[in-house]
Amino acid sequence: MSDPSFNLWTLPWITVEARDGGLATVSIEDVLLNAHEFLAIYDPSPLVVVGIHRLLTAILQDKLAPQHERDLAKLWKSGKFPPELIHEFGEEYGHRFDLFSPEEPFLQSADLPLQWTKGEKPEPKSVATLFPEMPSGTMVTHYQHGFEGNFILCPSCATKGLLMIPPFVTSGGPGLKPSINGVPPIYIIPGGNTLFESMVASLLLPTYQPEVRDIQNDSVWWKRKALVKEKHEFTQVSYKHSLMYPARRIRLHAQQTKNDCSKCGQFCEIGIKTMIFRMGESRPKDAPFWFDPFAAYCLPDAESKSAKAQTPIPIRPVEGRVLWREFAGLFLQNDRANTRQPSALKQIADLIDQYQVADDETPYPFRCVGMRTDMKAKIFEWIDVGFSVPPHLLQDPVGGVVVQEAIDFAIFCDGALKRIFRQHFGGDGKEERRKQAKQEMSATFWRTLAGPFREFVVQIVEPNTRDQVSKAWIDLVVRHGIETFEQATARLGNSAATLQQRVRGESHCRARLHKLRNDWKGA
Repeated sequence: MSDPSFNLWTLPWITVEARDGGLATVSIEDVLLNAHEFLAIYDPSPLVVVGIHRLLTAILQDKLAPQHERDLAKLWKSGKFPPELIHEFGEEYGHRFDLFSPEEPFLQSADLPLQWTKGEKPEPKSVATLFPEMPSGTMVTHYQHGFEGNFILCPSCATKGLLMIPPFVTSGGPGLKPSINGVPPIYIIPGGNTLFESMVASLLLPTYQPEVRDIQNDSVWWKRKALVKEKHEFTQVSYKHSLMYPARRIRLHAQQTKNDCSKCGQFCEIGIKTMIFRMGESRPKDAPFWFDPFAAYCLPDAESKSAKAQTPIPIRPVEGRVLWREFAGLFLQNDRANTRQPSALKQIADLIDQYQVADDETPYPFRCVGMRTDMKAKIFEWIDVGFSVPPHLLQDPVGGVVVQEAIDFAIFCDGALKRIFRQHFGGDGKEERRKQAKQEMSATFWRTLAGPFREFVVQIVEPNTRDQVSKAWIDLVVRHGIETFEQATARLGNSAATLQQRVRGESHCRARLHKLRNDWKGA
């Protein structure tokens, strides 16, 4: 067939939520010109949303290149992106967004063949490999079942799969390393009243970009050759390069078809079933650590002699752990927990404080997106959680400690609940039914505290009432803990032996949690 074309700059493929709540599909050019008319990027997969957000951020970062807080404040208050600059970018680089270009395919390596001939090396893989929730090879899948050879993607969905590679690709077997951020962290995406505000809040001044970035060579995708060398290591990486990091060497194989896309269900005349999928770019092990501006990190333990303990660790999803337990580490200046706040959040706090780009009395919205893995190739689930954080709290180290202490108290109470349950009712070993009851009790405890914690975060901002609010939180946690324990034991049955266990266990629970409360308040 003749060479297909699908230019992402001018053709619609990004789904956005309009002000009236409806959905629209637009091109890159349209979404940037009219970002002030849209509420947010939309996709069933939050991983795709992150990928598109980072693409748009890279484009705006390249063209607008803000250098000072006043540049961002002026842009923020203007209410929309300058149309002339968006058009200029399109005229200069629009051709670099053609998905099937023979010479410069978007996010692919042009030296790989457009079509594969049987017997050629390397052999292609199913395009299903692009999406963690689609079955391919030996990957664990939870969301969709089928044979990988039957999958076909439309150009729009294939593009979204490509954009998930920079932030989320993991180790995938021998020779396949993860992307620039290693095992994917939880990405924190700034929100706003419109998509425009979200994007402006994501533009970083040089001060807030990674310190180890390459400031001499800008290798953002549209300014470099469309070549991805296999297993090529970059010691230095520019910030914009990191946003579009080609961790895989890919070439999509387009073909004429009259099928529905396996991902979105839309009819497509051009489809992709196979692709070349090899190791692309990486950084050497001895390269300086890369702190992504939209991720939070646990910092090294200075007293530990372990080499592993000397490496920062991104905050990632943990099985069975509600995300608000990580709130202080994700959002706040938290010296007690030895964590590093995302630099993008520091910039937002400074802009609100110095230039009043947003109401400093109104909690600012953020979206947390992550992917839980086995730290290698297996992918279990994604998380997508929203939080609203008072701007003052973003730059309040004392407030960060107070919030961490509130979370720590809940952790201590949860531990006490599980120990007491195990002591009186079992819950381990062959006691599978009671083990499950103990786990459900813990999950209920954390789930019921989620709403009160969000209220606590807002109330804790005022220093004059901070002690009062903290004490009220402690009382609430104890009350919820006792109620949750009694609800869990009530489901164990009403036999004479069980009732006797319940009386002793519930009495022990009340005494222990009240002691924890009194000791904590007296500390």
